[in-house]
Amino acid sequence: MIRIVCPHCHVPLSSADLEQANIASHLCLICPECASVLLSEPADSRETHTLDEHFAEQPVAHA
Repeated sequence: MIRIVCPHCHVPLSSADLEQANIASHLCLICPECASVLLSEPADSRETHTLDEHFAEQPVAHA
């Protein structure tokens, strides 16, 4: 079982302890103890973009 520690209230949590919420069209995982948002991702995958799109004016150098 994977356990994480909330960076805000320092309570140890398992993945089953986390609560889900939809905040501003983003699916979020919430700490049940302090109600802090621990993880957020876009609810709509069209809201995401690649690094090439984000840095379109700068050429991306590959190592």
